[in-house]
Amino acid sequence: MESQTKQCQNCKQDFVIEAEDFAFYEKIKVPAPTFCPECRFVRRVVWRNERTLYRRNCDLCKKNIISIYSPKSPYIVYCNECYHSDKWDASSYGREYDFSRPFFEQLKELQLRVPRCYSFVFQQTNSDYTNGAAYNKNCYMIFVSDNNEDSLYSYHLMRSRNTSDCHTVNDCEFCYECIGCKKCYMAKFSDDCSNCQDVFACKNCSNCQNCVGCVNLKNKSYCIFNEQYSKEEYSAKIKELNLQNYNGINAVLDKAREFSATSIVKYMHGLQNANVVGDYVSNSKNSFDCYGSDTIEDCKHVTWGDNSSNCHDAYVIIDKSNFCYEILGAGSINNVKFSFISFVGFDLQYCDSFENSNNLFGCVCMRKKEYCILNKQYTKEEYNQLLPKIIEHMNSQPYIDKSGIEYKYGEFFPPILAPFAYNETFAQEYAQKTRDQAVKLGYSWREPEERNYKITISPKDLPQSIAETKDEIVNEIIGCEHEGKCNDGCVSAFKITPEELQLYRKMGIPLPRLCFNCRHIQRFKKKNPQKLWHRQCMCDKNHPHHTGRCLNEFETSYAPDRPEIVYCEKCYQAEVA
Repeated sequence: MESQTKQCQNCKQDFVIEAEDFAFYEKIKVPAPTFCPECRFVRRVVWRNERTLYRRNCDLCKKNIISIYSPKSPYIVYCNECYHSDKWDASSYGREYDFSRPFFEQLKELQLRVPRCYSFVFQQTNSDYTNGAAYNKNCYMIFVSDNNEDSLYSYHLMRSRNTSDCHTVNDCEFCYECIGCKKCYMAKFSDDCSNCQDVFACKNCSNCQNCVGCVNLKNKSYCIFNEQYSKEEYSAKIKELNLQNYNGINAVLDKAREFSATSIVKYMHGLQNANVVGDYVSNSKNSFDCYGSDTIEDCKHVTWGDNSSNCHDAYVIIDKSNFCYEILGAGSINNVKFSFISFVGFDLQYCDSFENSNNLFGCVCMRKKEYCILNKQYTKEEYNQLLPKIIEHMNSQPYIDKSGIEYKYGEFFPPILAPFAYNETFAQEYAQKTRDQAVKLGYSWREPEERNYKITISPKDLPQSIAETKDEIVNEIIGCEHEGKCNDGCVSAFKITPEELQLYRKMGIPLPRLCFNCRHIQRFKKKNPQKLWHRQCMCDKNHPHHTGRCLNEFETSYAPDRPEIVYCEKCYQAEVA
């Protein structure tokens, strides 16, 4: 089949379905989508509450827990011990399929009856305030993060220690306000650095140490804004920069932003790829429009993929998953479609949370089950006879939301089924909306909780350095500089924990002036967007593969109006030795 241009049901913009897309849809036996890729992405991630936590009670044992579900949530929520116990059975909530009503209405009713797991964590030690996390010890407010210790306020942190306020950082120690760094020690305010030590405000440096404000350096020491100094000269300059002082730090950061703004950049962040289009992707091949992924193959529209292949439209899919479509939060699955939180299983569709299950359709929170529809148990023969009838019914009697959008078989869950409010989820980070905009599109909205605390110290009155900061600061309620006036989920005020204060002292870092939500969003906005533009390499030097202006073209997440000088991979490698 040839490529086709269609109009998105949701945003009414045209989008293209390529011939190879039709081949994939045919292979997994689903119809072509009616939403464009971006609207499909938002529709998925509105199910993904990653960082909004609440204190509530388990609805079974009544134990107080930290959960991703508000106490005001309409769902039944169990703590981890109760959820995985034999005190209940999800199939006991099973119901007959009603051919007089749309499928999604029936699934919504089932969602409201079946208990849900309080959060998505596994084998944590003293790390209650986390989510999407496993094997962490003594960690606080880290999310989508595994195998860390003594770390704070970070997102997608892996195998790191004594690290705070970082985004997508692996195998690091004593790092602060870093993005995309790997195997670094004592790196601060640095982006995309690897194997570096004692670097400050550096970008895309590797195997460097004792550097400040440097860009695109390799195997260097004692450099400031790419200028080489002796060890003695460097030490004297560092004292002049006053990097222990809040104002001194901001002055250097401002200069670093100006210095790096017009630097040479490679068209994408990634290594060892073959035929890959996207950003922040490594060790992958034959994948298009993919982001934040490693070791993926033959994938499309995938974000946070790892060690998976032949998957389209997925957000967090790992552990040898194959032939999956419209998925979020999954591992070790095969031929799974239109599902949320899926671990170990095959041949499942329209499932809301399952573990170690096969051949399910329209099920909620099932574990170790097979051949079930709406949580009701069937024989294999009964299941195979009923399933085609249900799919036919979904097409003949689709669910229609209040905007008039039809949800037939082949569409992901409509917004009414999402268990979280729009502004509780990653959707608000990716595509910020006001309350009115979200509600108009059919999403729910969480109103800010009333807070009864009183701010005891203004951010402008905080000490300039950590050396001037007294132990009593842990008793203060600090006002956020944004004062709740931004659209970043600002909580207006925050406290400093004793562990946080100790880490700041070890690293010589002054206290932050923004709350943890605002700090996270500021880091997120520094990363390149999950969008692509077609551009030509900007190199006009002579290299072995060209003379004059390089003719290589590519898809890149650097927008044409950005100041960076964007090079193809060959030109970048020729310039940055």
